[in-house]
Amino acid sequence: MMNHSARFKLLALLTGITVSLATCLFLFTSADISRGEAGQSAAPKYVFIFLADGGGITHMEIVRMFNRHLYKEGLVIHDRIMKEGHVGLLTTHAADSLVTDSPAAGTALACGCKAKTGVVGMCEDGSVPKSVMELAKEKGMRIGLVTTATVYDASPAAFASHVSNRRLYGSIIDQYLKLEPDLLLGGGREQFLPRSQGGRRKDDSDMIASFKKKGYAYVSERQGLAQIKGGKLLGLFSLRDMSFELDRDKNTEPSLSEMTQAALRILPEGNRTGFVAFIENENTDSAGHMTDIASLIHAYREFDRAVGLAYEFYKKHPAETLLLVTSDHETGGLAFSGKPSFEDLKRIQSVRISLAKAAEILGQNPSAEAVDQLVAENFKGFVLQPELKESIIKKRTLGPPFTRNPTAAALSAMVASQTQAYWISSGHTNQPVFVAALGVGSERFRGYQDNTDFAKHLFALLDKKQ
Repeated sequence: MMNHSARFKLLALLTGITVSLATCLFLFTSADISRGEAGQSAAPKYVFIFLADGGGITHMEIVRMFNRHLYKEGLVIHDRIMKEGHVGLLTTHAADSLVTDSPAAGTALACGCKAKTGVVGMCEDGSVPKSVMELAKEKGMRIGLVTTATVYDASPAAFASHVSNRRLYGSIIDQYLKLEPDLLLGGGREQFLPRSQGGRRKDDSDMIASFKKKGYAYVSERQGLAQIKGGKLLGLFSLRDMSFELDRDKNTEPSLSEMTQAALRILPEGNRTGFVAFIENENTDSAGHMTDIASLIHAYREFDRAVGLAYEFYKKHPAETLLLVTSDHETGGLAFSGKPSFEDLKRIQSVRISLAKAAEILGQNPSAEAVDQLVAENFKGFVLQPELKESIIKKRTLGPPFTRNPTAAALSAMVASQTQAYWISSGHTNQPVFVAALGVGSERFRGYQDNTDFAKHLFALLDKKQ
């Protein structure tokens, strides 16, 4: 195991790497040739906002190399959106912290003002701004929220609600019902149902029934989602967050790309005024918090597949579509260091389950034999060092940068030491995030900007709609 001095040096090295990447991207975008003046942008009819929660520049680069060398595939975000459109960087700090959380960052992206950490859809001074989705609704556009998190999680909530604390789930859902988004897909069924029905809502309201009364179709499994044709739709596919892609039951739980397909089928149908669709993969952030590189890569690959579906839509409507891909913040400070080889990517590819699933399988009191069996079956090519095995059995945490869960921490440390893919944290960082923009008004998003400018550009574009 690393001593504190070695760990400090590693943190400094990785911080330098990520800052250098951000600087290179900024220099590249500064030299971008203008494809039109911002003031001349028309109003887009169709707007896609793709958000890889916790996704950083190095995350994307690792996935790009993973796709290229193991699958001979490209990455739509890099090969299409960035190369054909514009690229920029966004700051991420909150009103009260240099390191943001999802509520504050989501509020900046959705409402155009800085917020305090933990606060959703409310500015630093306590005022309640209009969100991008609320403006779109006023303009007669359809709106949709799609996420692999709970649908009332901070990022989607920032686009469609206003609460002083991100954990006021009941209020967020009540505001959704009042706003009536045309599409609401993700996890979180437990907060829609009262305790008498197996839920965790604090009152006796059956919010699924309330949505149905307002004309929503309701689905809870993948097959039902595939059969829905049009109209307003509520889809809740798990009690809490949806599964990591590595663990997902493909027979019952839809992927992000399948939920995106549903959005593309439902939102444009009979629609003359257009739509705004927010589509988030939360699992990129969850994997970062677990310091789980395999889960992060597979979540990001699925995110890119969803972006690819929107890109195909854009090709059919290039003069009417704006496609945005970004993040709210970076999680984990992940980067390769030393002299990793392409064989290290193959080792990561061999991982079959998430670290969270591994911890669930082993439980609270795993035997040495159970640990050996789990590693042999699900982490082929890896060797669990004796001290890490002991930390799992004796439930001894490793400390920063690893997660507090002893099993996940030990397995993460094993993967890191044998692939040279290291983390500087299991939390958020202050790194800027990229925004890739393609289509109508995309030139507004290039360069180095504050994250509040993201919403301001959308407000300006949508205000042009008659």
